[in-house]
Amino acid sequence: LLLYKESAVHNLITYSVGRQCPLLCPHAAACYHTHSDGANSDLLLLEKNKDAMKEMKAVVVDMGTDYFRCGFAGDPWPFYIVSSTAGKSTQETGSNQKETFVRRELQSSSIPLTLANPIRHSIVVDWNCTEMKIQPEDHAFPGSVPPLCSITDKERYAEMMFKGFHMPAIDIAYQSQLSMYSYRKTSALVVESGHGVSHVVPICEGYVICSITERVDYAGLDITHYLMKLLNESGNVFTEHQLNIVQDIKEKCCYTSLDLTQDLNGHLITAGKERFLCAETLFKPALLGSQQPGLLQLTLSWLKKCYGNVNKKMVENILLCGGSTMMEGFANHFQMELAKMCPSDNLITATLRQRMSSVWIGGSILASLHSFQVYRTEYEEHGPSCLFKKCL
Repeated sequence: LLLYKESAVHNLITYSVGRQCPLLCPHAAACYHTHSDGANSDLLLLEKNKDAMKEMKAVVVDMGTDYFRCGFAGDPWPFYIVSSTAGKSTQETGSNQKETFVRRELQSSSIPLTLANPIRHSIVVDWNCTEMKIQPEDHAFPGSVPPLCSITDKERYAEMMFKGFHMPAIDIAYQSQLSMYSYRKTSALVVESGHGVSHVVPICEGYVICSITERVDYAGLDITHYLMKLLNESGNVFTEHQLNIVQDIKEKCCYTSLDLTQDLNGHLITAGKERFLCAETLFKPALLGSQQPGLLQLTLSWLKKCYGNVNKKMVENILLCGGSTMMEGFANHFQMELAKMCPSDNLITATLRQRMSSVWIGGSILASLHSFQVYRTEYEEHGPSCLFKKCL
């Protein structure tokens, strides 16, 4: 019993104001406790809500700019990975006719459609394109928002979950937090590059330090466009309608060069220098016409800003997350350049093989604890203010 207690306490980790989460030890959930403002009635209501949540499986959805990842809490991997592209009818439809088409409906539709993406820079901009194939009122929902997300977007998110889908409970975390949880960490410098946007996010003992979080508006989609430009300059003819083909080429053939000069002067030119030149955009965004710093410069500048114990925790836990960091050689190149720039520091870059789904995996871990922070009854009584007191 003593060994179990010590193990449970050791694995309890703080991830938000007034709550603790045993991410490293599922059995430690028994040690979970909630702080309240002191009213016994509120505690009783919270306990009843928590008991109700344990009887239903939470639905975990990572709404990425390129793909939606969906599954149930506690699972190690998303059950569905589907394109976030939706089709909207270009002609007038009757009141009972469908206007928005998703997934297989896009191929089977007999009416002309305009393709649209309801997600922009990891933020939902068109909720009319989202739908659920389950009964949402039967499932709690752990949601995620990007770092530096506006208050308006967070409030809209909660409004859609409670008023639009009638979900019984939600929890909202920053995507970078969830990515960090997939690494079983509580403090880290998360270097994240997905499809639409990239971030460098410091997290100390579960708290996102938003004041020094950095965001740049280039990511995987920009790499794909740059690859298309390079291929067209080499005599190919790709258009915007064939962007999915170019993306497939990028994912299957491209890599990050560890020695750009050697690769440019070597035999790889005959195999297509575009294979490694496109990946340079994450290190040299000037190739895209952007004046923003590269991910490496962002990381180094942040490390220079931070001192003391926080800096020590970050230096030893630099986590690469997001699909764009999955490109072959990226992690090695990133680590090599960091070591070159800071030879006296022991900078440690960590990678997970499944980091393309790191946000979803972190959400699955969080939701499996049944520690949902905002219930529909609270939202109906207090409005969005309860969201910021308990989640973000």
